[in-house]
Amino acid sequence: MIPFFKHDLNNKKNYLKKTLNNIYLTSGPVCSKVENIIAKRFNKKNCILTNSWTNAVIAILKSINIKQQDEIIIPACTFVSCANVVEMLGGKVIFADIEKDTKLLSIKSVLNKITKKTKAIMPVHLYGNIFNTGQLKKKINNKNIFIIEDCAHIFSKYQNNKTLGYYSDFAIFSFYATKNVTCGEGGAIITNNNYTDKIRSISNNGLSKPAFKRFESKKYIPWDVNDVGFKANLSDINASFLEPQIKKYDRLLVKRKRIYNTYVKHLSEIKEIFIPKSNSNNRDYHLFPIGVNKIYRNKLIEHLLERDIFVTVNYRSILNLYYYKKKYKLQVRNCPNSNEWGQETLSLPFHLKLTLNEVKKIKKEIKIFFTKKIYLTIK
Repeated sequence: MIPFFKHDLNNKKNYLKKTLNNIYLTSGPVCSKVENIIAKRFNKKNCILTNSWTNAVIAILKSINIKQQDEIIIPACTFVSCANVVEMLGGKVIFADIEKDTKLLSIKSVLNKITKKTKAIMPVHLYGNIFNTGQLKKKINNKNIFIIEDCAHIFSKYQNNKTLGYYSDFAIFSFYATKNVTCGEGGAIITNNNYTDKIRSISNNGLSKPAFKRFESKKYIPWDVNDVGFKANLSDINASFLEPQIKKYDRLLVKRKRIYNTYVKHLSEIKEIFIPKSNSNNRDYHLFPIGVNKIYRNKLIEHLLERDIFVTVNYRSILNLYYYKKKYKLQVRNCPNSNEWGQETLSLPFHLKLTLNEVKKIKKEIKIFFTKKIYLTIK
C-alpha cells in the first residue's frame, strides 16, 4: 500500500512533556512562544494562533467588519472553505479564474472582477506553488482593498526575495493533519496591521484578556468583552507539536524538493500527463497534482486505488459544487480554466517517507493505464 500522506512526527518524542508539567493546557505560554517564533520567521510584528485556518479567516473578516453584499474575490478552483467563510458572514463570493499553466489565481481575471463593493482579495498559494502577491498589490495600488493570503499549502519563508506576507494585510497558515507543519488541527495569522488585538479578542469569545494574562505580576486584571466573538484559540497541547517542526522546516524542504523533482523526472515521460508549471524559483512542496484528460481522470483514480495507491482530487471547481453552482450559476461560465482543471486533476501520494521505489511503482501503473488502455475495461 502507498498511502496518500504520512506525517513526519517522531512517535518516540514526547511533544507534550513540558506542557503537561505546566498549569496551562489551553492557550498559554506555549502558544505565546510559538507565536513569537512564527512572527520572527516571517519578519512580522504579530502572530495569532487559532484552532483552524477556517476560524482564522472568520476572525479576520469579522475584524474588518465584512457586511452583507461586501465582495470577496477568491479563485474558483481551491478548497471550499475559502468560499464558506464569506458565505457564513453574509458577504458575497466573487470567483476569479485560475491561470492555465500554474493553476494559481489569475490576476487578469481578478482585475476584471473588482467593483466598488470589493472588500478583499484572497489569493491562494496552491499546492505549494507561490502566487505573485507583489504583482497583485502593484496592480490594485491606491484601492482600499484588503489582501488576505491563503498560505494553507506553504510555510516557506520567502516569496520573490521578500518574506511571505510582505505584500498582504494578513497571511493565514493551516496546521491541519496533512500539512507540512501539523498539530492535527490548527492555524495561524501573521500581520503587521492594527487589527491584532481585535482578532485575538474575537477568536477568544470576545474577551479582552486570555486566561493566562489575567494574573500577570500577581495582580488581577479583570477581563471585559468589547466585541462579539467565538471560540477559535489554539490550545498549548496542540501548539506543543509545532516548535520542533518549524525549526527543521527549511532543512526538510530540501528533501521535499528532491521527491518532487523525482516525480517530475519519471512522470514527464508520460505524454498523457500535465504537471502544473511552477510560478517562481522559490516554491514550497506540499502536494503533487497532475492533470489528465477528464475522460480518463476518474478511471485512473479507480485503477490506482485498486492497486493500493491512494490518491485524491485537489480540487473540483467550487462553482461545480451543488450549493455554489445553484447560487452562483451566472459566474460558472466566467471561470473556464477552473472548471476544466477541476475535472482533470488528481493528487498523487506526496510526503517525506515516500520512497523512490514507490514513485517508480506509481509511474509504472499510470503508464500501464494508458499504454494498455486499461480505461476501456473500467465501466
